[in-house]
Amino acid sequence: MAKGDDSFSTSIKQENTTVPPPPPPPRETPTATPPPREADLADDKAQSLLNSLRSTSLAPQETETCMRSLTNLMTSSKDEDEALFQEVISKLNGIELQRMAALLTSESDDRYFLETARNKNGSNRLQKLLGKSDDADIFFAAAILRNFFHVMTDEHASHVAVQGMRVFGVEKRFAMRDQILNHAVLLACDQYGSVALSAIIRDVAFLYCSTALFDVVASEAPLLSYNAYGSIVVQHVLKHCGLHSTRNIGVSLRGNYVELSFTEGGRYIVEKLLERDEETEALVAAELLECQGDELVRLATSEYGHFVVEKALKVTRVDLFRGLVNKLKPSLPLLRSSHHATTIAEILESFVTN
Repeated sequence: MAKGDDSFSTSIKQENTTVPPPPPPPRETPTATPPPREADLADDKAQSLLNSLRSTSLAPQETETCMRSLTNLMTSSKDEDEALFQEVISKLNGIELQRMAALLTSESDDRYFLETARNKNGSNRLQKLLGKSDDADIFFAAAILRNFFHVMTDEHASHVAVQGMRVFGVEKRFAMRDQILNHAVLLACDQYGSVALSAIIRDVAFLYCSTALFDVVASEAPLLSYNAYGSIVVQHVLKHCGLHSTRNIGVSLRGNYVELSFTEGGRYIVEKLLERDEETEALVAAELLECQGDELVRLATSEYGHFVVEKALKVTRVDLFRGLVNKLKPSLPLLRSSHHATTIAEILESFVTN
């Protein structure tokens, strides 16, 4: 009996010697690291650029990287980069803004500055920087003056120069004025240069420059008036200048009125001289009356010249008006048959009837 009990006990012990291992822990599902938010990226980009602009010990390669990043930001067409630009400049103090200007204009060939200024977005952002700090403006003005003609004859860069002439300090503005006067003729004969000059002529903010510019345009009026772009500049001067400059232009163009009246740009100039002042009106009318042969009739029936003859008949004083009528009256049948001279014929017929 005891033996049986021992056997049973032994059996129990053998069964209990092997303990089952605990179950494995549940497997964790790996989760992907979320990508950084766009706002975080923008903040990092802004902070990185700010750190570079605030650093006074950038290595040459770091300086090059900073200049390229800055240029890319200035010329970017992305909305988020416009917001980033606004954020960066809002956090810059005067010294940091000066460093930004120095970096943009630091290359000997001004390639980063010119790349920025010639870009539409870059031009707009550069204009926002001008006038914020006189120390920064020193660098911007110097870059403009080094490349003056190329800047003034570029579609977008010219706006940077014009804005500089509006907001720079007196010394820098007058330095740019001198360059305007030195390059006036070449600028006036250029597509975008003429636009820049016209902006200066019509804005009272540039009186410190425009008064002297009127004199240059008056002295060079014969050359400018025959040029497609230059004639527009002369027209703007006649529209915005005083009688002194109007008369100077009138005298300068004496002997050219009839020939100019045959051209598209020239006829506008001659018309303005007829209507702006009695002295220039008399000069033009006298030259019309001096036309030999059928030259006046050819002018009256031409594509552009008929506008000048019409204007002369409408604005000249009585004695000059009668002289023109008497000179044109023998050609009335020809004038009636010309679709350009219809109004001229009607004016003549009205005078004859009365």
